[in-house]
Amino acid sequence: MNFDLSTATTLGTATVALLSRLGVELGHQPVPYTPTLLSWLDQDDLGVTARQILLTGLDDQIRPWRTQYGHQAQDLVVLHPHTPGLNDLLANFGRPHTHRDDEVRYVVDGEGLFAFFDDDGHEHRVQVQAGDFVRIPAGVEHRFGLTTRQRIKAVRLFTDPAGWSAVYTPRDVPPLLSPPFPDLSPV
Repeated sequence: MNFDLSTATTLGTATVALLSRLGVELGHQPVPYTPTLLSWLDQDDLGVTARQILLTGLDDQIRPWRTQYGHQAQDLVVLHPHTPGLNDLLANFGRPHTHRDDEVRYVVDGEGLFAFFDDDGHEHRVQVQAGDFVRIPAGVEHRFGLTTRQRIKAVRLFTDPAGWSAVYTPRDVPPLLSPPFPDLSPV
């Protein structure tokens, strides 16, 4: 995969410069929409077996990244309006933080927002959607949220899952999207 931020036409010049300086990599690799993958992607929630089937079906797309960056583990994050505790999850993801390990995502369905901060404290947002790949180097301050579509399925790659824990920073910022989404999780 070739990461060339100059081709990211939807990003402003300042955002492209910031991401380049931070070492953030963005790319696009179309999701192979086979009938089997589509049947799983159409479902809101996926159990362990379905997630494993989806990851197996995406192996040709993600194997080069695992090899290039030395990732040892992967999983599939699935967020949708009926995800139990969605607002609490988004509140945590939306707090500025860093990780001891790279944060790597390959979005296979839905969309989300990553936000990064320049030296003056201005926030730069990047929307990701199906087929987008993002690699945020360890130690880069950022945050994540969903768009108003409220759904995303993304492969997460780890060199060490323990290194992916968030280390929150003291930056005070408003929510990425407000007001909070209605809680549609089963009671």
